[in-house]
Amino acid sequence: MRARFAGVTPRLTLLAIVYGGIAGLVAALTFSGMTALQNLVWGAGGELFGDATSQILVTILAGGALLILIDRAAPTEDLQTLLNQSGDPDGLPRRAVLTTAFAAIVAVAFGGAIGPEAGIVAVVAQLSTIVAHLIGEDVAMRRTIGQAGSAGALGGFYGSPPGAAAIDGDQLGPQKVLQFGAAFAGFFVFLAVMRVMPDGSGARISLPPVDVAYFSPWLLAVAGIAAAAGLAFRALHHLLELAAQRIRRTWATIAIGTILFAALAALVPLVRFSGHHELHDLQVLTDSGAWSTLLLVAAAKIVALSLCLVSGWRGGEFFPLIFIGSAIGAAAAVLVPGLAVGAAMATGMAATTAVGWRRPLAVLLILVLLVDTPVALPLVVGAGIAYLVTLLIPGSGDAPDDGESPPPEAAR
Repeated sequence: MRARFAGVTPRLTLLAIVYGGIAGLVAALTFSGMTALQNLVWGAGGELFGDATSQILVTILAGGALLILIDRAAPTEDLQTLLNQSGDPDGLPRRAVLTTAFAAIVAVAFGGAIGPEAGIVAVVAQLSTIVAHLIGEDVAMRRTIGQAGSAGALGGFYGSPPGAAAIDGDQLGPQKVLQFGAAFAGFFVFLAVMRVMPDGSGARISLPPVDVAYFSPWLLAVAGIAAAAGLAFRALHHLLELAAQRIRRTWATIAIGTILFAALAALVPLVRFSGHHELHDLQVLTDSGAWSTLLLVAAAKIVALSLCLVSGWRGGEFFPLIFIGSAIGAAAAVLVPGLAVGAAMATGMAATTAVGWRRPLAVLLILVLLVDTPVALPLVVGAGIAYLVTLLIPGSGDAPDDGESPPPEAAR
């Protein structure tokens, strides 16, 4: 065991913990700033446009125009590419990371159907390159800074240090131990900072109350359907990526994707934003028995998320997938008498996210700690069925790739 963790020195351990805490602080401030900017953009739009449809169309189209301008300055990166690059501050393309931070902030502020992770990771990655340049005496120190930054930021934002450390794999090793320490430090600092913010809930998820020992065989069916939704997202995302490659010009891809997303959001307003705060709207629809609307919203969110990810609206798919699975679970609770709503939503969110995100273990570790309601058993059911799906369907368990295939630089 000692030989296995030979690379974990007291110096690197202290560095990972301290910088992980700093990353958690930056993540909390960035997340709060993005949320405040989103409220400002949509609040101002509501004052300018009396009609909600007009506000949605104009706001999203304006966001797309800003994304085109940002991309003209330098190409932006998707979240998975950022995570892959952040572990090596020496090779990090600083200009692309900077434009990605701006693009991700714009995407969240103007209602993109994505989560804020890309903006958070990009800001922390920029900080990591500066810190690594100032104090990184060797390659090991600089890599520790880069990996600790991502782990600390996501450990705080997701509210789950083990889940954040497991995002890039669950194999234990020297760097994984350092990531655990950084993620825990980031988690505690993020939690402390969010407590003094106006919206102190952070990314916490609340579901209708469920009995701790609750289980129903119907949860297996919910998990299967929700897992299929995760596969549908991945298939559509892949098809849209192929279509975007044929367009070849980045600005045209952003423009077309933005127009389609704006039109869809005008028809189904719930597809906007990450879906985290919109979980309350799903519960309202559930109480009214609108199962068909819930399924429509889930399907529309799959399309909206895929369009945003492919057309340069930089962000993460974690919370949108949670929203999709929750909508499916809620619809099942309406259709099946006696099925607990909270349990069905928990099962659905775990299954869809585990398949769509391709990280069953990380999803389970995050949701067990992120969801306030005691729904561990439904979460295990959803993640377990999702894992079986990744085993039974060829290619469905492949690790996330390095990101989207960008159009050739010459075509910009």
